[in-house]
Amino acid sequence: MEKYDIKLYDLNKASEINGIVYAEEDKSSDGFILEITVENKVITARAEGYLSAYQELRDKLLKNSFGLKCSGSLINAHQSAMMSYVPQIYLVEMRKQALAQSIVSIWSYCDIKTFPDTKEQNQYIEKWFESLKA
Repeated sequence: MEKYDIKLYDLNKASEINGIVYAEEDKSSDGFILEITVENKVITARAEGYLSAYQELRDKLLKNSFGLKCSGSLINAHQSAMMSYVPQIYLVEMRKQALAQSIVSIWSYCDIKTFPDTKEQNQYIEKWFESLKA
């Protein structure tokens, strides 16, 4: 089991709080389980890929008025299929191919105040894919 010290942004109080995310491989499937406790509430996410599990956790936290201040929460966070079993992502730019130097940890701190959900993030990535064809 991995442990990540992260920062959460309380959207109601407009303040940062500390959090700990526990990550482990799901023994019953070929995926991941992520878990965090916020205000005495345990929030759990399960998915096959690491970014998918992160997105599920992030969306559940957003419904509880908390944003994850991590690189994985950026609108331009993308994970290739080959990376799906590691906590790393690309931070992509329109009209530019994802390169090794744009790889960061999904959990690295990011000082953000806006928190897109999975739908918004996926829409951005679709636009990014289209921009590569132009």
